[in-house]
Amino acid sequence: MPEDEYGGESDLEHDALSVIGAYKGQRNSDDERHGFGKAILPNGDAYVGTYKNGQRHGRGQYRFVNGAIYQGCYRDGLRNGKGVMVYNDKSKYEGFWIDNKKDGEGVFKFKNNDKFSGSWKSDMKHGLGTYTFCKTGAVLKGLWLNDKKVKNFQVFYPIGDGTGFTFHGTWDDNELVAGKGYFVFEHLKCMQSGIYIENPFYKNTESVELQNKICKSLWLSNKILPIIGGMLPRLPKTRSVARARSSCDTSFLLSDKMSEVDVQGLTSSHMEMYEHKDDLWAEMEELETESRLNLQEADAKSSNYNDQTE
Repeated sequence: MPEDEYGGESDLEHDALSVIGAYKGQRNSDDERHGFGKAILPNGDAYVGTYKNGQRHGRGQYRFVNGAIYQGCYRDGLRNGKGVMVYNDKSKYEGFWIDNKKDGEGVFKFKNNDKFSGSWKSDMKHGLGTYTFCKTGAVLKGLWLNDKKVKNFQVFYPIGDGTGFTFHGTWDDNELVAGKGYFVFEHLKCMQSGIYIENPFYKNTESVELQNKICKSLWLSNKILPIIGGMLPRLPKTRSVARARSSCDTSFLLSDKMSEVDVQGLTSSHMEMYEHKDDLWAEMEELETESRLNLQEADAKSSNYNDQTE
């Protein structure tokens, strides 16, 4: 998975060895990439969107050479703010980013169609969240800390016709169900209390094949009770953490001076000689069209600003 964008457009050492980068777009008075443009990086990655003082900044779409695509916000060359990443295995994350890492509220859909919706920190599940299992339809609600399930949780198991039952329990240090728990059957207006213990047969089994067929824990219970909400383990409460989130900042398009370079014209230097086949630019036209639609709002603001200036 492309956790970072590599082969940067200003990587002089790499360019000196293999001069294959190219750029079309606007520049500022210091000849830096500034405004709308599109680029092919030395490693074959492609970017269409806005730049500020030589770095990706604002809205854009980045296509990795391995097939992954990111579309969303940038700040100072990194993914910051809201954006969508479709990875090369077709898994997908939609949510907030800080410095190229998933951070804040977001939804990740895995390649097996399982889905996690909740809080992230530094590319890890961190905070309250909901995990939906595609194969069974079960829904887990709980708390994650640094990608690890901790404390109390709830799992809803559907049984059809809109009904189902919920298990309320607690994780141990190894993310295994441990201690007291309760199966709640809302449609039957009752619950079963019991305890999970370590399965001695699993621990003493030497065959890996047999271990895969038995459970690590055993459920022991002999109590059926009416539903008593006060007995159920409650989901932990967490304080919301204020994190800096960047919107797709395009205000620089209104105030900074840019050279009158036609976006369709090719601007190049000795470090940006184009050695890819011309049809690679054609492959980017669809990306450019989509990005231009996303930039219509910024263009409208720029037009209004120029009218007011005049």
